[in-house]
Amino acid sequence: MPSPSPTAPVISDYGNGRFVFSNDQVHEGPMMIIGEDISGFSIHHWKVSDRSAISKKDFDLVLNAVHRPDLVIVGVGTAMNHPYMDLRRELNAEGLPAEILTTSAACRTWNLLLSEGRKIALAVLEVTEKG
Repeated sequence: MPSPSPTAPVISDYGNGRFVFSNDQVHEGPMMIIGEDISGFSIHHWKVSDRSAISKKDFDLVLNAVHRPDLVIVGVGTAMNHPYMDLRRELNAEGLPAEILTTSAACRTWNLLLSEGRKIALAVLEVTEKG
């Protein structure tokens, strides 16, 4: 099984409005992680226009990435209370499949797919309770 690149941001903890990575780096608030090239990743603040109605325009950074991922994992907070079918359809039409999950499931899925060496991106809303 391939191992993630040494720069891959493995999520070791989340909650209380922040994400902590295995290298003890901390990110506050919603974030998006995109592979910059085959050996590096960048972490961005995810500027979601409407948390209750996430749309295709919220994914411009991923859609315009030089090295577009094969899949984007989307964490929508503590509860999955909307199927986001229009968003899935729009991203699929752009050639970018999306897996939409709770933020906790998205973090676990991110770590698992990184360990498999998959070409993925992550967009997650923060959660306020401890993960």
